[in-house]
Amino acid sequence: MTASMMPDSAPDAAASELPRLLYVEDNPINMLIVEELVNKRGGITLFGAETVAEGLQQAAKLQPRLILVDMQLPDGDGHQLLQALRAGASTATIPCVALSANAMPEDVRRATEAGFADYWTKPIDFKIFLAGLDRFYGAR
Repeated sequence: MTASMMPDSAPDAAASELPRLLYVEDNPINMLIVEELVNKRGGITLFGAETVAEGLQQAAKLQPRLILVDMQLPDGDGHQLLQALRAGASTATIPCVALSANAMPEDVRRATEAGFADYWTKPIDFKIFLAGLDRFYGAR
């Protein structure tokens, strides 16, 4: 993980001026793939968290523009994280996108009905991922 992705690191001055993206993911390979894609796009500072608890803490602290949520985390699932984010005054309106290998239509329907802004599947389709970032961070 880069320094900006470490859960307790403070962003440097230049990075703090860029819009933030939080990715809650416990798989380091998936985190690296997202890091490479975000670096390719540019203009976004990526932060990481590995659990529901860390994701909640980071979201409140960082106030990211978007949160990507793995649906299966060590201490809960993406639905629990979304519910807790929606219950917090400072995190209630942050858009969340489910990012999961669970790609059955029922999984997607359940997530969107729960309030996820979108549902991106793994393995990550790079074009869809980058187009999604453009929707939330402005087209390049």
